Amino acid sequence: MSAWHRLAPRFAASAVAAALAAACAPTPPASPELMARCTQLYMLWVRYEPILTFIHTGDKARSELALDDCRHGRYEAGLRALEKMLRRGRIPVLPPTAK
Repeated sequence: MSAWHRLAPRFAASAVAAALAAACAPTPPASPELMARCTQLYMLWVRYEPILTFIHTGDKARSELALDDCRHGRYEAGLRALEKMLRRGRIPVLPPTAK
């Protein structure tokens, strides 16, 4: 068997691994304004949400997933989730500032 036949599967596996790594890499925020708004809403939630150790509602995980959505460029989903959580907690949500 030639050296090429022995090394071909390794090259193919390396190419697949490189493609997967590139696909999984987080994309940089496309909009600093939307990322700032997302961070603002997340910090507002962290500030006013009570920390309950006996009752777990999953809101902490939801807030972090919403912030992660924003970090990966899915601003609409992340902002919608954060605003929904804040309104459900009766925390006033200020409209975004227009520039």
